[in-house]
Amino acid sequence: MLSSTDVRILVLDDDPDDTLLIADAIEDISETSHAVTVTHTAEDARRHLQSDCFDIILCDYRLGVIDGTEFITEIRQNGSDVPVILLTGRNDRSADQAALAAGATDFICKANLSPEVIDRAIRYAIANAERQRLINAVLSSLNAAVCVRDASQQPFLWNPAFASLAETFAPDVDTPAAIAHLCDEVSNKQNVQTIADRIQDKTIADLNDGRSVIALHDVTEHVHAIQERRRAETKAAHLTRHCSLTGLPNRSAFAERISQEIESAAKRGSEFYLLNLNLKRFKEVNDVFGHQMGDELLQQVARRLRTCCPDDVFLARIGGDEFAVIQAKRAGAGVTPALAHTIADAIDEGFLLQGKVVHVAISLGAAVFPEHGKTAQELLSNADMAMYRSKSDPSSVIHAYNSELDQVVRERRLLANELKKAVEQEEVEVHFQPKARVADGEITGFEALARWKHAHHGFISPSIFVPIAEENGLIEKIGHQVLRRSCQYAVDWPKPVIVSVNISGMQIRQTDFVSMVHSILLETGLAATRLELEVTESVLIDDFAIALKMLRGIKSLGVSLAMDDFGTGYSSLSSLVTFPFDKLKIDRSFVMDLENKQQLSAIVRAIIGMGKNLGLSIIAEGVEKPSHVEFLAKEQCDQMQGFLIGKPVSNDTVIEMLKSPRPCVLYSTEPARSIVA
Repeated sequence: MLSSTDVRILVLDDDPDDTLLIADAIEDISETSHAVTVTHTAEDARRHLQSDCFDIILCDYRLGVIDGTEFITEIRQNGSDVPVILLTGRNDRSADQAALAAGATDFICKANLSPEVIDRAIRYAIANAERQRLINAVLSSLNAAVCVRDASQQPFLWNPAFASLAETFAPDVDTPAAIAHLCDEVSNKQNVQTIADRIQDKTIADLNDGRSVIALHDVTEHVHAIQERRRAETKAAHLTRHCSLTGLPNRSAFAERISQEIESAAKRGSEFYLLNLNLKRFKEVNDVFGHQMGDELLQQVARRLRTCCPDDVFLARIGGDEFAVIQAKRAGAGVTPALAHTIADAIDEGFLLQGKVVHVAISLGAAVFPEHGKTAQELLSNADMAMYRSKSDPSSVIHAYNSELDQVVRERRLLANELKKAVEQEEVEVHFQPKARVADGEITGFEALARWKHAHHGFISPSIFVPIAEENGLIEKIGHQVLRRSCQYAVDWPKPVIVSVNISGMQIRQTDFVSMVHSILLETGLAATRLELEVTESVLIDDFAIALKMLRGIKSLGVSLAMDDFGTGYSSLSSLVTFPFDKLKIDRSFVMDLENKQQLSAIVRAIIGMGKNLGLSIIAEGVEKPSHVEFLAKEQCDQMQGFLIGKPVSNDTVIEMLKSPRPCVLYSTEPARSIVA
């Protein structure tokens, strides 16, 4: 049994005498015990190597069939790293170099065999092998492919990672040749390259003795991470300058671009347009159909604007429903570019959103650099003023800036801010215009009308403040306040006459409108039968299904419904058949000029007859002359309303009117007056 300190030696020599000589020399080595196995053929040596472990091999240079160099090459190829000392009977430098190249650790001339020489050679060989194993272990553990080349640039030492990479790089040759190919490839390329589908970062270190070390580091994941980070940074940079919903440049990108355009145009002495676009009714779409449909609308608008705008036009989304366009102005062109009309026509076509056709329009303001401003702030402010004027002018969607707009727009904006405060503080008043029976003039009810008394300007006409309220999203609150206050007043009137309240399309499309009306009735204590809601045909046309559902819900409360402004819409007959109306109001435009236009008499007569046949109560608006009353009485119209019956009055006046034992209207010969009996 071998001791743990025994040095296990395999001796391979085909000459028995030499074998004996070697064994004796080993036996004479002091201070170290040895376990020697003697073989005479390469075949025997191979067999022992397969079954036993050895610390060192002493191999003769000449073995008959093969020589020692070939044997060393063979066992190295088979994976053995046992150090080999080659024994030779001649002093041949070329043979020694061949043996070392094959993997021999050392060589000893047989003529010099002695215990001391063999001991030294064994100790040095084993120590060298340990160092080599350590080097190999270090090389194998490196997170890099490493190869060492000699002074002639031939590879002589490499780790498994380099060998594996070389075999993948050049699979059709043996490993040493593949390693040589890879070394040549690496030496002739840039620092970072793709080898075997992996990105390698190379380092080549030249040593003082002419040798060099090649180290390849797989940086594929690192490069991919960098690329991914750069993509993320690019995306983040894009998002900081672009709207995530529409993909258009945002306000920040717009500010940068308009500054560049101003600088460039100032140097060249050229001009450019700035168009400011705002969607009409966008808030209504958001409130009625939800923000998801509002977002979809903005996306479709952005796509349509892209289609309209040529490649040299800069288009951006600079606010919620606000867009801006920058376009070069040709010499001699007007203050409004043709593109503005193209855009207006494109937006006017309507949008298909979740199966519904939604129509919106735009308000467009145009300003020209440098005529209307020499700074970005001036241009944007003036284009915004022009756009705001367009929004307040129903006759035109496009306005170009001019100096007269400044005061008008500023006053309108100031008025909008003051109206907002008035609504928040519930300062919008409710006045009531009387309605009377045609047959005897008895008052049957009152129509509630919103009135705003400005602190400095007095009462502001509804034709002024209602459009401002619609533009600024205040009409819904005003409608809610008017409805509640009307019910609060009416419940305390001396006589239980009807109170009529107009409702807007925005209110009708509120999902909780029916429950809101119900809550107000419960809160105020007004009987549902005393409340009448007036609806115009335009409200019904905008969204037929929603309007029908809401009006049916209102009817279920016991509230009556009146179609207001009948005859001015597009689908009067179908609306009367489909919707649950109780009353039909003939628009004032048909009544006021009855005496001068015979056709109007025929129209009013036909409307009254049709309404009667449908079982509807008929009320005519715009009654201002006694002759109007005579005509309506002859045609058996039920009720009437107009300045002859009475102008809108405060709630206190209504109470005084209703305190009369039999409140009715006595007509004078003067128009626009009413006397309460």
